[in-house]
Amino acid sequence: MAAGVRMECQSKGHCPSSCPLCHVSSSPDAVAEPILLEVTKAAPIYELVINNQTQKVKATMSSLWCSGSGDVIEDWCRCDSSAFGADGLPACAPVPHPVLRLSTVHEPSSSLVVLEWEHSEPPIGVQIVDYLIRQEKITDRLDHSKVETGELLSFVDDIISGAKSPCAMPTQVPDKLSTTISLIIRCLESDTMYMFTLWGVDNTGRRSRSSDVTVKTPCPVVDDIKAQEIADKIYNLFNGYTSGKEQQTAYNTLLDLGSPSLHRVLYHYNQHYESFGEFTWRCEDELGPRKAGLILSQLGDLSSWCHSLLQEPKISLQRTTVKFLACRYSEIKPYGFNWLELKKEGEYIVSVYLLNFPHLQVV
Repeated sequence: MAAGVRMECQSKGHCPSSCPLCHVSSSPDAVAEPILLEVTKAAPIYELVINNQTQKVKATMSSLWCSGSGDVIEDWCRCDSSAFGADGLPACAPVPHPVLRLSTVHEPSSSLVVLEWEHSEPPIGVQIVDYLIRQEKITDRLDHSKVETGELLSFVDDIISGAKSPCAMPTQVPDKLSTTISLIIRCLESDTMYMFTLWGVDNTGRRSRSSDVTVKTPCPVVDDIKAQEIADKIYNLFNGYTSGKEQQTAYNTLLDLGSPSLHRVLYHYNQHYESFGEFTWRCEDELGPRKAGLILSQLGDLSSWCHSLLQEPKISLQRTTVKFLACRYSEIKPYGFNWLELKKEGEYIVSVYLLNFPHLQVV
């Protein structure tokens, strides 16, 4: 090969038979693989490919990298005059399409999910300099088109800086070992369905095709030991003659519980004291229809799935950890944005409590 050129052979996966750049081996069992050339100095392409197919190789590479609508100039695509979109932006080199997914390491909690996608750095063509993330709350469990749209956030401008996004924080950005971007979304409502949508953005402002993921946050966290203690307390307040002070104490205690804990208090009360009167009946008898109605109306705030889980004989808390990564932020987004500069030394561990149900599913 030419001086100043080093060849590295690396496995890039099997080469499909339809690929015009692959050289079919004489052996039927051998699988052709691409070869990566690393150029350590500026050199004309005819010095790198010493054969009669120099121009053919260059034309093929241009077609591959520039969608057949332009030529490769150094590390970018020069578009033909016909390769501009209606918005006046060049359209010959497609913006890499990031695929959004749920983290395979951290399960969603009742108020938090971790999203991931791979950051693409093509050697020639279009460089992604930012990502846009949109969060939508699905308001109808049966009709996913009914949504409550949240704010559209820029990963670099809003999330990395943290100024406009206290509920979104990066936990992993690209480095020399990984191309994964991992994002923590907090401040979510439990037992609620959300849709998250992601776009990649190049330095001209063009967006890639969107990628979305839908997730239903798990049921709320319930302290089962405390729920049992409150059930015992309510029984003692209702047992025998109930004074006005005891009735008010029981009313205040139950009204402040919230729907998940109230379900669990009802469960424990009926498990131990139903022979003295079922929980809802005792509430109406001791507190009166109006006050009892205000308390018992909270029982309808949960989905049937969470309601059934809270009727299980035993629930427990599972403790896990999520890594939060502090990142520094630059206002400049030049062509060829350096994502490695986002990574900053130092990580912080925050504890998150999740309900541990044996049949918990993410939709």
